[in-house]
Amino acid sequence: MWTEAGPLRQLRAIARAALPPKAFLKRDRSDALFVTNAPAFAPELRAVPGFEAERRGELMYLLPEGSWVRRWERRFRQPPDALCASLARFRDAPPDRENLALFARGAKLLDGHASPEELAACDRAVRQRAALALRGSCCGGGLYACAILLSMLNDKERKAET
Repeated sequence: MWTEAGPLRQLRAIARAALPPKAFLKRDRSDALFVTNAPAFAPELRAVPGFEAERRGELMYLLPEGSWVRRWERRFRQPPDALCASLARFRDAPPDRENLALFARGAKLLDGHASPEELAACDRAVRQRAALALRGSCCGGGLYACAILLSMLNDKERKAET
């Protein structure tokens, strides 16, 4: 089950447990959730359970598998706001890679201190993907989870302002 702090802490613990002891595990600054140098210590490592892994040289980039997104969605059966309610139709649908990357982006922002610009960019990205999904141009899977993260980010921002 997810912790109240958000999905990133638990995902980090699970990924860390699957990596060699000397490998680092850092939050990725791009589209992945994490980056690790584990292949430098374990060249045979091709996958990390629970994650989609992409090797690039001595580094491996990790995105959470769709099962994590579905767990997050099940945790919030009642939509917390209007955007979430409008995207509830996509709940439990398998996410595509772009929506997994968007979920990772929201999880990273929730774990850290999102600037107003980062929050606005994430909001815009979720809404753009939702528009694509509503037109049938993408699967829509994972967008409900992304909207929940966005709602949590907005709540966090409002609390910080008071």
